[in-house]
Amino acid sequence: PAGVAAYLRKWGVPVGQIRELTWWEESTLGTLKFICVPARHFSGRGLFTRNNTLWAGWIVQSETKNLYFSGDTGYADHFKAIGDTYGPFDLTLIKIGAYGDKWPYIHVKPEEAVKGHIEVKGKVLLPVHWGTFTLALHAWDEPIIRAVKAAKQNEVRIVTPIIGELVDIDKLGTNRNWWEEVK
Repeated sequence: PAGVAAYLRKWGVPVGQIRELTWWEESTLGTLKFICVPARHFSGRGLFTRNNTLWAGWIVQSETKNLYFSGDTGYADHFKAIGDTYGPFDLTLIKIGAYGDKWPYIHVKPEEAVKGHIEVKGKVLLPVHWGTFTLALHAWDEPIIRAVKAAKQNEVRIVTPIIGELVDIDKLGTNRNWWEEVK
């Protein structure tokens, strides 16, 4: 298989249920609109499959809500372009974990995630992609500690649900530093 769609077909997903998009393309499903937007990462894990597929973030729009999901990305000017084109967003889900000084182009640091949230014109930030497994040389809770600090310094509203907790965009609760309780 050459790309994601080829794998889906190989796994038995009907061709009519697969929609491939490139950056800035849109597709609808019922009343939801999905917009494929740029993310900066590499693709492929094999020796000869490097950068054969597109890495992307997503915008999901309903009749009343506008949501941005960064996907796995490094920091770049795509955040501002997305905000200028599709912002503001009611909720942004931006990755904050598994960063390192040797990976500046593929994984944002927590402070860059907050900056990206501001650039996409987000109202509430929900940090994702952290605390699940060891991939980087930082402590598992360092990303959320740094993100909360950066959000406070930049007057960004942030929500920090415990891993697996359901989040209702219309009823965003109060935060607690639950990661301090599980050390």
